[in-house]
Amino acid sequence: MKGLSRAAATRGVEQRLEATLHAHAGLRLVPVPAAFLRPPPGPGARILRGGHLPDLGDTAGTIFDEIRHFWEESGCRVEDGPGPDGRVLVVHDPAGYVITLAHLPGDADPTLTVASPRVPAEVIDRGLLAGLLAGIALGCGGPCLCSLGPMTAFPSLAGLSAPYWGWVPLYLLVGASAWLPETRRFGFGFLAAGAIVGVSVAGIFS
Repeated sequence: MKGLSRAAATRGVEQRLEATLHAHAGLRLVPVPAAFLRPPPGPGARILRGGHLPDLGDTAGTIFDEIRHFWEESGCRVEDGPGPDGRVLVVHDPAGYVITLAHLPGDADPTLTVASPRVPAEVIDRGLLAGLLAGIALGCGGPCLCSLGPMTAFPSLAGLSAPYWGWVPLYLLVGASAWLPETRRFGFGFLAAGAIVGVSVAGIFS
């Protein structure tokens, strides 16, 4: 799969995830952010999707068997590892995708993940770039816009530096996205660019 684009890899992952769910009627996936999923071992970046299969109860073993049969019939190599650490089913798609179904001790529900073949790392991280641009925009416009209204409504504020810092609560609110795994890169970019540009602009005007 040399030269596989990230868009094509993502489509392949979603197709295989959907096909696995159709191996047994009524299977339902509760998505889990990729940051909390375990990728297959080995180097290289992969597209990863998956989540929990809830409410299986005593049918979990049967569903494992049905998924195994489905992918074996599709020509995939399947590793099935029941044991003291739980049952782990690993499907190796000939195209390089890896489908994993695991039910480990302590987990209420099995976890289904699909990983793409290794894909080229992005030269520019889109989430980080979006955060940087948003931080620059707020840093440039925030001090001016946040001071314009109050100073117009209350002329006595003219000459004070406080109105130029009115953008900070919004900066902190949006920057809190850095705590969430799925928006962490955006949050870091926003915090960095917003702090550098915003503090500089507010310092100049105040």
